[in-house]
Formats: sequence, structure tokens, C-alpha cells
Amino acid sequence: MCSKPSVIKLHGVFLYGNMYMSLQIPQIATIKNQWLSQQVDVEFPTQESLKGREIYQNWVNEKNYVDLSEYLADDSQLEQSLDGHEIYLVDFHRLTVMFALLQAQRWQDEVEQELIVEFLTQIIYSEPCQLYLGFKNGEPTASAIVTVADEQVLISDVFVLEDTEQRAFLKSLLSKDELSDSLQSANKAFLEI
Repeated sequence: MCSKPSVIKLHGVFLYGNMYMSLQIPQIATIKNQWLSQQVDVEFPTQESLKGREIYQNWVNEKNYVDLSEYLADDSQLEQSLDGHEIYLVDFHRLTVMFALLQAQRWQDEVEQELIVEFLTQIIYSEPCQLYLGFKNGEPTASAIVTVADEQVLISDVFVLEDTEQRAFLKSLLSKDELSDSLQSANKAFLEI
């Protein structure tokens, strides 16, 4: 009896003028999205946080995932690390609020921004996801979620105030010791774009 070969559907994604092959949603992205969704699966969630989750889920359903090593292979596209920036693990509520406020800037509509803030401020620090914030001159300027599970790594929800600094933020984020170790031991690493 012959078994059918597995098929992975790919399509191209242009980013910064380069073509990357986009994979179907990898399992680690599903893990991250479920983790985030479950943050408001509580006994008495606010209506605003549930609406924020819906807005977020609609947004993330449009995202693509590329192999991180492929994305990083073109070193000529990577700027230097973020000069004058510091990147911190979000590990207390005040930083979570800053993370949420920064992430909400993706949306143009002020009501949607408020709902996203309500949703993201419900995050409780737990595996497999970690939030990171980049600061410059004491102000948050960049953020991302890093998910590590099943020997895979996902860098997602990357947001920077200055589009020109996105690659530099990513490079600085990946150079953090705890992420560098995770990447070295991972079988597969993805970037959400």
C-alpha cells in the first residue's frame, strides 16, 4: 500500500523587496495563537478583552510565516544592532501595559487600539511565550513575542515605531543570550511577517 507524500503549500511573500517562501501556518504559530487566545478564557472576561481578541485573531489570520534562517541568510539586508536601544523581557505588569500600548499602534482605529490594549494587558507570563520590549531613551520603541515549543522557535508580532529599524531590532533580539541558546537547540525557527 502506497502512502501519499505530504504536501506543504507555499506561496511567495515580498518583504523589503525580497521574495520569501511562506509556509502554511506552522504548529508553533498555532501554539502561540492559542496561548494568546487563552489569556482571556477566564471566568469573567471583560467584553472589551473578548472584542480585542477577535480583532487580534482577524489580524493574525492574515500573517505569513517564513523560515527564519532564510530571512536572515541575506546579511546585506540586516542593519546593525539597534544603537542606543535596550531590549528587555517583559516580566511585570507595567511592561505588559507598555507592550500592549505599542502593539496597539498597528491599528489605525482608536476604538480598535483600546480593545487590543484591553486584550493584551490580560497576558499572564507563562510558557511557551515571552514578550520583549525595545527601549530607546527610556521610551518603548519595539516589541515582539518569542515562542519556544517542541524544538521550534517563532518570532512574531514584531512591531517597531520606525519601519527602518525592524531588521535591526530583530538582530538585537536574536542576539540575547536566552534566545540565542533557544535558536541553537531548535530544529526549526520561523518568523511571522
